[in-house]
Amino acid sequence: MTHSFRCSLALGLTAGCLAALTISLRADRAPAPKELESLFERYDREPDGPAKDMLAAQIDAVAHQKYATVSRLYWHTDLASAMTAAREQGRPILHLRMLGNLDEDLSCANSRLFRATLYANQEVSRFLRERFILYWSSERPVPRVTIDYGDGRRLERTTTGNSAHYILDEEGNVLDVLPGLYAPTAFVRELESSLALAALVRGKSADERANLIVDYHKEHLVAAKRDWARLTGTPWILGVARQLSTPARVENPLAAAQRATVSKMAIEVRDLRYIAKELAPEALSENDVAMWSAAGRVLYGMGDLTLGPQPPPRVLDEASRALVIRLHNEVPPVLRATGQRLNALIARLEETLIADSALNQLRLRPQIAAEIVRRGGRTDFATLNAWIYAEVFRSPRQDEWLGLLPRDVFTGLPGDGVVIR
Repeated sequence: MTHSFRCSLALGLTAGCLAALTISLRADRAPAPKELESLFERYDREPDGPAKDMLAAQIDAVAHQKYATVSRLYWHTDLASAMTAAREQGRPILHLRMLGNLDEDLSCANSRLFRATLYANQEVSRFLRERFILYWSSERPVPRVTIDYGDGRRLERTTTGNSAHYILDEEGNVLDVLPGLYAPTAFVRELESSLALAALVRGKSADERANLIVDYHKEHLVAAKRDWARLTGTPWILGVARQLSTPARVENPLAAAQRATVSKMAIEVRDLRYIAKELAPEALSENDVAMWSAAGRVLYGMGDLTLGPQPPPRVLDEASRALVIRLHNEVPPVLRATGQRLNALIARLEETLIADSALNQLRLRPQIAAEIVRRGGRTDFATLNAWIYAEVFRSPRQDEWLGLLPRDVFTGLPGDGVVIR
């Protein structure tokens, strides 16, 4: 049928939880979006300076998202309030499930990239504001690591964690899932498909809804096979892409979790190889990333690859580029990137965004679609989410240490450095 449509963790050097600066809000109700619009108006009139910075922090607290002055998005943090808004406005819910919290700097790597490359994108932001009710929830605290050099310098990072966007109807039923990170144009295209399904199931009985959901995901499985077939004309893509995540290359749960998306690997694997080398997964080569990126360009029409490999197209808009540069250069002047270094960093980021789009669409999303079909289109969020984190992201809730405490390698530290308070 075709339709239109917060634990503590000690590792190696010095590690532990970081205290997040938050602004207290009334917990008895979610602030109204009108309140947020008033704050945006004040912010736009305010001259640069400390007062504007304080206002930005207030806006982030009300919007429940870091850098909301760029995204202009409001996120519910209570599902019941999101469902009420969805019913009132006749919109589906876009539910971000993540490690950590969206209103903290040190949330998981994917959610940080969502903020900088998706939510900050002005087209994506407008699309989300107009078409969805936004809601985020936390799977678990994200492991945080502090590396103290002993001379006043510290690095504060996260070590692992993955995220997914769930599309829910007004009653909280799961319709579709986008795992990991997509490039902005790919993200909007896939969400348009989800919106078509949401419109199709609205007002239907439970049985009718389940059947429509199954048909939709069966179509996605067929489409994934067609997409693989489209790549057969470029074997230099297919040969590498098919090999990226074979069982032989997944040595432990952390490696699998890290390898789930290209962008996360670019951020976290390098850190892990220094912090806990015995746990670090094999990093993707530049050639691997280039192949996935080429596949993404074929799938999403980003340039003509019939003549062979080409430089990646521009992916970030001006607002996203400005936020990426601002965040990257919030360091002492001697460490700031300029000129060619900055251009190279952004080009590398854009390539990994395209690569992630292909990896998620060709490998992760079909796994989820097949599971939804297997369950007959009837699965509650908690059950499906637990399966995704365990089987797709390889970060099962039962593993309280997220693969960071295998206990089969001697570290020379008392109790492998475990601290429980």
